[in-house]
Amino acid sequence: MAMQTLSMLRTEVKFRFIEYLKTSKSPYYEPALTVCPCCGQHASIVSDFMWSCTRCGRQGDVVDFAKEIHGYRTEAEAVKHVCRVLGIKICFLDTITADDLMDMQFPDNQELIEKILGKGLYLLVGASKIGKSWLVLWLAHCISLGLNVWNLKTKQSDVLYLSLEDTHQRLQRRLVEVSGGETGQLTIATDAELLGSGLEEQLSNFLHDHPETKFVIIDTLQKIRQLKSDCYSYAGDYATLTALKQIADRYDLTILLVHHTRKQEATDAVDKISGTTGLIGCADGSLILEKEERLGTRGSLTVTSREHPDMKLLLDFDRDEKKWKFLGYEDLQQEEPEDPVLAAVSILIREQKCWKGTATELLSLLLKINPTLFAKPNSLVRKLNAKTKELSDRYGIHYATQRAENVKYLILEAVFDNTDMCDISDIRPGA
Repeated sequence: MAMQTLSMLRTEVKFRFIEYLKTSKSPYYEPALTVCPCCGQHASIVSDFMWSCTRCGRQGDVVDFAKEIHGYRTEAEAVKHVCRVLGIKICFLDTITADDLMDMQFPDNQELIEKILGKGLYLLVGASKIGKSWLVLWLAHCISLGLNVWNLKTKQSDVLYLSLEDTHQRLQRRLVEVSGGETGQLTIATDAELLGSGLEEQLSNFLHDHPETKFVIIDTLQKIRQLKSDCYSYAGDYATLTALKQIADRYDLTILLVHHTRKQEATDAVDKISGTTGLIGCADGSLILEKEERLGTRGSLTVTSREHPDMKLLLDFDRDEKKWKFLGYEDLQQEEPEDPVLAAVSILIREQKCWKGTATELLSLLLKINPTLFAKPNSLVRKLNAKTKELSDRYGIHYATQRAENVKYLILEAVFDNTDMCDISDIRPGA
């Protein structure tokens, strides 16, 4: 049997898709293929599996359609998605060598809320009527306007809030309490379909039409999950959250899913999350909201994530302003020890502000600052690739690369604020 390739899969998709349309009772996508995914206008079907739009001039097969409507970055992602829908087996692994991975440079994924919410899928968990909805509405308001959250920096973005246990009237009252009448780019829905019955398509279509939306809140998990008994097993919990995590990853945004704690007591806050460990295993992080006393105002928010050490914020609910106010941290978080390479880079840039040169030139300068450094030019580049965010957050240094005349230059500049930006084009290499 011939080795399966991406191009072979795409060819098989074209033939299998026609058969799928004949047997399927519903359109493959919502909207149907006859709606152009680029401009939303009517598109004609060509050769049974291609769409063609006379208005914007875009056309393609079902894989192109999936790539546009769902926001996939690569052809491979779109092909895999369509293959899974059509039941076509994918018989090869999409792999990358460690060397190739280390040589890649990824964009800085700025956190939505510093040290609390990054990109991906997060759970906000708390007991019933503890104040979770007040908290997420306030977070939505802050993010939509780019306001700090408990003195932590935020990234301003448009927000979609699925408040599925509220009415418009109640939300209006709550929103004016939280915002004082000043609202940002916040869109609200009080009704949505279940996962597996239309919610994925609803979210994908909305995010396709509103690409500036980078924060989605779903309140609550129970309102969007199927009622089948197998949905409440480990596999069911994991599959439920996987569907949402795929959307978060595909559109490069944050989804915050509101959920409840279990009634049983537990010493570890994470163990209080209702459901199986499949929920915790799939999510990128969790926020557990607790109160010291049911009728009191003092509480805490335990934050766990893949990116930062666990921390616990002490809060107090202001009944007049309807906000959880920050009191402090239960334990002072110890800062991670300095990487000697990054520490040497920070000394260099503190003196020069801007620097451009090769990896060999940079290593030579760093060894003058710290002769004990153990590094080679290629491993230095790889470390900077992996530590770009730490360089920016901890030292206020922007790192980038530039290739000219087959030479790779590293660029380092101090960017403590916008006024400190340097004109890299004027920097002499090696200076």
